[in-house]
Amino acid sequence: MIFFFIILSVINLLVFLNLQKLSKFINIYDTPDKKLKLHKKKMPILGGIILFINLIPIIFYQIFFLGDILSININQLNFIEITSTLILILGYFFLGLFDDKFNLSPNKKLLFSLIISLLAILLNEQLSIKMMSLSFFENKIFFKNTSYIFSIFCILVLVNALNFYDGINGQSCIIFIVFFSYLFFKSDLNYFYLLIVYSILFVFLLNIYNKTFLGDSGIYFLSVILSICLIYEHNIQQNIIYADEIFLLLLLPGVDLVRLTIFRILNNQNAFNGDRNHIHHLVIKKLSLKNTNIILFLLSVIPITLFSYIQLHFLQVFIVFLILYSLIIFFSKKNF
Repeated sequence: MIFFFIILSVINLLVFLNLQKLSKFINIYDTPDKKLKLHKKKMPILGGIILFINLIPIIFYQIFFLGDILSININQLNFIEITSTLILILGYFFLGLFDDKFNLSPNKKLLFSLIISLLAILLNEQLSIKMMSLSFFENKIFFKNTSYIFSIFCILVLVNALNFYDGINGQSCIIFIVFFSYLFFKSDLNYFYLLIVYSILFVFLLNIYNKTFLGDSGIYFLSVILSICLIYEHNIQQNIIYADEIFLLLLLPGVDLVRLTIFRILNNQNAFNGDRNHIHHLVIKKLSLKNTNIILFLLSVIPITLFSYIQLHFLQVFIVFLILYSLIIFFSKKNF
């Protein structure tokens, strides 16, 4: 593992020293429009590229040199199953990259996401969620013939919720650090998740200091890796037993997505069109970037901490979170 940290450190040092050259070579920028994008100057979107450079060599090294993928022995998988996982990761990364470059319509992104997810799951049974357990329900829920539909739905919701959630510097990097740090403590794949967190931290620093944005390529790339990890930790490693554990881990971006969707529909707006009513947009009007990110960090860790470590009942955790979330929204909108 130390070898990987040294390699990643060298790679990221080279990236940092050649950031301007890399920006010009990639030539993907986010230009302010004074409506949704209020940053002062055009910003390079390199977050996804940097994460790709960091993590893809590790994934390929696992497969072709260590003979496993997410600790599953390659001998237990066939070539098509391995390929399907790479299709899912690379497909979403390049979809995000094309969106950063050409600003694809929401319908096109949804269509391509659906195709990529369907292809990968049809080729790989390991990615299919066939049953789930709930901490507050005695019987297991089996999906049978609907497992493919449910699995695709879960991936699409996770990716889109995290894409919706992105909006201010550092915000998405922080929540991904929370997710993969939690998996670090839950799983036997400590080194893998630690390397992911290490890579995200580098992008986080660049983002905080206005050197680059994470972009859709970064969001999609990390989201689909997270999706695969959660499914494998549930299906194969069995480190995550209850579905509500995953639900609470993703509660903040999920609730914000639902609130915004309902708000837009009630106001006769397109649910996919962007606005500045996200929780981070509301809070940052009142507080600094640093304090906004601290509040969002606490909101993201409170539910899973109460559930997994304090061991409160799911419903208790859900109610506590909704109260905190609602209070923050209320006071952010209140004029004092």
